[in-house]
Amino acid sequence: MTEPFFKAELPLPPSVNGYWLVKPKGKYLSAKARKFRSDVIAHVASLGSVRTHTGRIRAHITVHGRDRRKFDVDNYQKAVWDALTHARVIADDELIDELIIKRGEIIKGGMVKVELYNLSEAANGSD
Repeated sequence: MTEPFFKAELPLPPSVNGYWLVKPKGKYLSAKARKFRSDVIAHVASLGSVRTHTGRIRAHITVHGRDRRKFDVDNYQKAVWDALTHARVIADDELIDELIIKRGEIIKGGMVKVELYNLSEAANGSD
């Protein structure tokens, strides 16, 4: 397999169930969602120059729960894509054509590990 164009260990995002707040005047990001987004933007900025990816993407996410509580692994991906788009790692989450989400071991505080691959390189036999 080719090397990922982006690889990171990020804090555990809020689940989709706690991502949005619905109020009479509209739908808003929760405080936890805003904090996660700003944490990801700061992390990406600390990596130095990251060029915004505009091609098709294969994404691998490993969700590490913070404790033994049950959770749905697919409830965390939207926050990750939103934050990576705002951090300008990817131009838009619609670029993701292949997605693998798996559950990892429990890590105190939780974490998501993200690897993003250029799908056009993989399609050309670079795997």
